[in-house]
Amino acid sequence: MLQHAIPPARFFSQTPNEIIRHPRLNGTAVRLLQWALSLPEGSRETVQSLGEKMPEGRLAVRKARRQLEEEGYLHTRRSQDPETGQWSTQVLVSNVALTAPDEIAAAFGPSDQDPPVGGGTGQAVGAYPLGENTEENTPNQPAPSGELESGAANFLARLGDRTPALRLGAGEVERLAPLAARWLESGATEADLRQALTADLPYPVRSPAALVSYRLEARTPAITAPRKRVEALAECGECRDPLPRGVHTGICRRCAGLVPAPAEPTPVSFNGIALVRAALSGVCHEAIGRSDRWASSVKNAR
Repeated sequence: MLQHAIPPARFFSQTPNEIIRHPRLNGTAVRLLQWALSLPEGSRETVQSLGEKMPEGRLAVRKARRQLEEEGYLHTRRSQDPETGQWSTQVLVSNVALTAPDEIAAAFGPSDQDPPVGGGTGQAVGAYPLGENTEENTPNQPAPSGELESGAANFLARLGDRTPALRLGAGEVERLAPLAARWLESGATEADLRQALTADLPYPVRSPAALVSYRLEARTPAITAPRKRVEALAECGECRDPLPRGVHTGICRRCAGLVPAPAEPTPVSFNGIALVRAALSGVCHEAIGRSDRWASSVKNAR
């Protein structure tokens, strides 16, 4: 294969070959990652705004983002300002796959900081934090109750028992518990949460915490509709037949004499078969008699 490439003098980005040749990243994912890594310092672009500029379409960009998260090139962190109570979401893109929790934490920087969208965080070499402004500068939403958050943490801690690919560490459970608690607060059950987190898992799962975080934030709680309770019918005190719906005690209309008793069925005569046989026998005898008379007349004619 021949190549003709002129190195650009400026406005260029270096992309590792492992990204370009990655066997599990499609072209849209590679392009989205390269675009995000090429942004200048202080850019206020978001993953969503970049996706709107790409011709591949919203669904393709959403799939590309999932691939980048699963392979460790894109991570999300939510933080709350201790003074104002405002929540903000940061998205970190990296030109190297980050899978270990300590690597991801180091790339994001100290968790007690709340930098502006797109601002620097003293990231590791090769990583560039890309701010996601979905909830930046919005009024603080009421936090879930402690009981809900505790239940969500217990659920996340048990998640890996049935789905080993989503086994989370203690720190990850603590970080993701508020997101899961909001699902429970909205009326979702643990079964709804498990379905949302474990359905259609990729293989292999490179970063369980990143995948769980993305699904808890990006998906709408699919609340299971409660089953309509069917009231059991009461029974008649005399014949034990069901009473009309809404009547809980007493006897039915028939036992009260308000409904005439059904007419007795007409007895079935078992002599019908015998009558049929007799009729058929008479017909046969008559036919035989006619045949004998015809034969006798023919004989006399001869």
